[in-house]
Amino acid sequence: MQVLIRGLHRDVTEEMLREKFKQYAPVNSVEIVRDGDPNHPWAWMDLAVDPFTAWRLLRQFDKQYFAGSIMRWYIPAHQS
Repeated sequence: MQVLIRGLHRDVTEEMLREKFKQYAPVNSVEIVRDGDPNHPWAWMDLAVDPFTAWRLLRQFDKQYFAGSIMRWYIPAHQS
């Protein structure tokens, strides 16, 4: 399940995100995008979970403080 996380701190790395969420769900991949506003990058995270688990994680982590910034979670509607 693809999850978009916005509002990250400029110093966040793929490894930091992988470490943060590996205890909640298997993380297939993490890609940080620094184009646009490099002080607040965003990330695509691919989690090996079903849609219900992804929405539970969204409710748990959306608007949560992580590594110096507030995360905003989004789950794109159209996924295969």
